[in-house]
Amino acid sequence: MPLSAIRDVVKGAAMTNATKPYSWSAWLAPVSVNVVLGSVGVIPLAFVWMFLAQYPLAALGLTERDPTDNDGILPWLVLLGAVGLFFILWTVINKVTRRVTRLPNRSYWWVSVIISLTPFVFFAVFPDAWTALG
Repeated sequence: MPLSAIRDVVKGAAMTNATKPYSWSAWLAPVSVNVVLGSVGVIPLAFVWMFLAQYPLAALGLTERDPTDNDGILPWLVLLGAVGLFFILWTVINKVTRRVTRLPNRSYWWVSVIISLTPFVFFAVFPDAWTALG
């Protein structure tokens, strides 16, 4: 028996469920769920960015406040409450999806966050893409 065949047998025997590589088909559900959530999440993330630009970042001098924003902070708190509900929904859906797929915890959450943020980053980098959609 060649040495490489022995190495493959030993490597396969030492592999546990925690270190076993998953097929690409196991990632279809999490990727699909997070693409949809990321597409819906563009609006809540835009609200978060607008709030940060109007208040804390403007107070630090990193951005300028919109001179026509005279409604105060209450409408922003209402919007951020809705954004909080979206993030809670995102977390619950991802926890359920991860339990069902039984994918490794650390890699699952990294992939979920990156895929969910991809649409927001795309529209932040290419803001004219909104006009192509409508």
